[in-house]
Amino acid sequence: MISLKDKKDCCGCSACYNICPKKAISMQEDIEGFLYPIIDNNKCVKCNLCIKVCPILNNKKETKLSEVYGCKNKNVEEQKASSSGGIFTSLANYILDNNGIVFGASYNDKWEVIHKFIDKKDDLDSLRRSKYVQSDINNTYKQSKEFLDNNKFVLFCGTPCQIAGLKNFLNKDYTNLYTMDFICFGVPSPKIWKIFLEQNFDTNNIIFINFRYKEFGWDHFYLKIHTVTRNYFVTLYKKFKNKYKKYLIHLLSVQYFFSRYYYLSFFKGFLYSLFLRPSCHTCVFKGTERYSDITVYDLWGVNNIAPQLYDSNGVSGLNINSEKGKFLFEKIKSNLFFTIINYEQVIKSNPRFLTSNEPHNKREEFFERYKKENLNKLINSLLGERFLILKIVKATIKKFKKFKYHK
Repeated sequence: MISLKDKKDCCGCSACYNICPKKAISMQEDIEGFLYPIIDNNKCVKCNLCIKVCPILNNKKETKLSEVYGCKNKNVEEQKASSSGGIFTSLANYILDNNGIVFGASYNDKWEVIHKFIDKKDDLDSLRRSKYVQSDINNTYKQSKEFLDNNKFVLFCGTPCQIAGLKNFLNKDYTNLYTMDFICFGVPSPKIWKIFLEQNFDTNNIIFINFRYKEFGWDHFYLKIHTVTRNYFVTLYKKFKNKYKKYLIHLLSVQYFFSRYYYLSFFKGFLYSLFLRPSCHTCVFKGTERYSDITVYDLWGVNNIAPQLYDSNGVSGLNINSEKGKFLFEKIKSNLFFTIINYEQVIKSNPRFLTSNEPHNKREEFFERYKKENLNKLINSLLGERFLILKIVKATIKKFKKFKYHK
């Protein structure tokens, strides 16, 4: 049976939980809020399937980078509704149009991040947009196998380690399975996310969360949490005449932004690697060899890489890693503006494709204190206020410049 000696040796993919024939493995939360496998020795029959499917113990990458594109969705509404260029939407639409199933990260009714599947386009929006929290895979590997065995097309999207866990769990090359991962910065603690929401909001009043709100532009995004009250304000302003409406909305947004600036604390802790999963700091799933068919990501540095593609609504990089990936790209490319780009240039602006983040030097202190202190104050005291203030000032200047040129 699997034995965990160091927490950096578990990525939390839940492959062991899904494969266990005796249900002897449960995924339980540790003090940092990450899930790890716990073995019930009374149920375990020592079949060692859990060891065989672990992607860290059995890192057998199957695909390799062959083509690299910069691209964006031709449908502007789909592009705006996505975190970057809207490529996932095009891929998902193709699978759903062919009576297939799409797996991805979504929120549940408690605003926790979970993996789930959809089989119709009406539900696609729940899987769109980045969620900077580790998702709970639960039994979705087993669900995907059932669909695959019933000859359904399946698109499974997740972090590189989640795709690796799925492939090891299946232990078979299904021709009807397509996988998509992304360049992963690292996954924050679900528990810290939960505390952040509870300390700052009435979670019963939250109606929408967008980690990549693009009002300031795709490359100047921020976390925005829509509540019942906030939604009411926006609706109210629609009653004003057009030339006043924009001014009032901008004024309110900036005021709201300043009064709620502490809400950036979660994002700040994430970007400074204060509460990422231990395995993310030594990730073995980086590089050009992948488990996935397609890798997508924000095309940071697009102005140097492919300036003709720049778009404030979002631009994606797309790496084709396999023949399946090439097949999918051929099926959706008529929906995209795209161009071949240079891989070496991409790496300069997207270093997390190859390397892991170092843990913040105050990570240990954070986890010693977070249960006893207010999360916003703790994060800002450990990391300082300068980052926050600069973020607010830059965002405010950009917002009013945008208003000036469009009023």
